[in-house]
Amino acid sequence: MADITTKPTPIQRNPLDVATELTQLHIKKFGADYEDDIANAFVKYFALAAKLNRTHPDSLVNLLPEEIKSKLKK
Repeated sequence: MADITTKPTPIQRNPLDVATELTQLHIKKFGADYEDDIANAFVKYFALAAKLNRTHPDSLVNLLPEEIKSKLKK
């Protein structure tokens, strides 16, 4: 039998995964008194994640502080 090798693939998250994780972190940090609080946080994080997912990485780099940008160029 032939040897089969595979390359590991990095973990990839879609906007739904990102929004879910950010909402969980938000609730841990700030709490939520009502279901509407959770829904509003999720909608905001999902919209942000979806927008960033469609944004070219080069334009996002421009938003980074100079200290971080200089480390990327090395």
